[in-house]
Amino acid sequence: MDCITKMWSVLKKFRKEEEDVPNLFLQNGSALLEELISFSSGTYDIPIRSYSAQQLVKATNNFAGRVHASTYGYICRGTLQGRSILDKMFINIPGNPASHSDFDILAGAVRDIAVTSLMSRNKNVLKIIGCCLEFRYPALVYEDARFEILANFLDPNCDKLLSWKSRLKIAKSIASAILYLHTAFPTPIIYRILNPHNIILDHHCVPKLFDFSFVISLPPGELQVEDDLIWIPGYFDPEYQSSRANEDDPEHIVNYVNDHIHKDDQFKQIVDPKILNESSVNHQQLQAFINITLRCVQAKGENRPDMLDIARKILQFE
Repeated sequence: MDCITKMWSVLKKFRKEEEDVPNLFLQNGSALLEELISFSSGTYDIPIRSYSAQQLVKATNNFAGRVHASTYGYICRGTLQGRSILDKMFINIPGNPASHSDFDILAGAVRDIAVTSLMSRNKNVLKIIGCCLEFRYPALVYEDARFEILANFLDPNCDKLLSWKSRLKIAKSIASAILYLHTAFPTPIIYRILNPHNIILDHHCVPKLFDFSFVISLPPGELQVEDDLIWIPGYFDPEYQSSRANEDDPEHIVNYVNDHIHKDDQFKQIVDPKILNESSVNHQQLQAFINITLRCVQAKGENRPDMLDIARKILQFE
């Protein structure tokens, strides 16, 4: 009975949106075009294939088979025109404390589509193959990477081994993708929400970045820009974190590392035990990597290196 009720709810919502398809297509298409022009200064040359809402409903069996909860919604797996796909839907859940305004979700959706498409040539970004502009919020269609979220491998309860060599490869690959964001466009694009939940490993263990909903472009000639805070527990900018030290926040990852890095047995205190159990791990290399990390989380922003410097140093590791 619950299944039937749920399906009927989805169908009613879809029928209502189906009646507004022309208006939604024009509204969302206009917003997407503006975003593409904004981030590329009108120089983008990558066509974005448009799919209909009916195609995605059929391809995903009414959005069944959800495989990941994203910032603004969820990702589900489906089959479209004989091809396995991932469909990212944006939703707003009434009454959810973490819910956002319709404007924020629409802005996040079109920004995600625009920047993902502009980054599609980068092998370390989840590849977009199209979108749908006929829903209330535009949907993304990715190629199916048969993935696992990186955060799952880093969970202490996970019994899968992610070797130091693999972790170093992930760090190099994601650093390259972030550097591309900073250097390949008319003005640098800042990702803002980099954490293990926004990185996947495909079936070849190749890391891919996704979810560009919160990126922001620096104004021409500027090194910083103000915008609303993106709240990610444990990952605040250290400078901002120190200004709200009395608030009831989860322990900051930087504080944890700083509390343990100078203890005698530092590796056992802050390094994943699975890495320490590897016979081939070079402790000097681990120490060098930790030192680079600590430079990135200096209390004052002016004391931190830029992305170009960090990417170069990480890429030097063998």
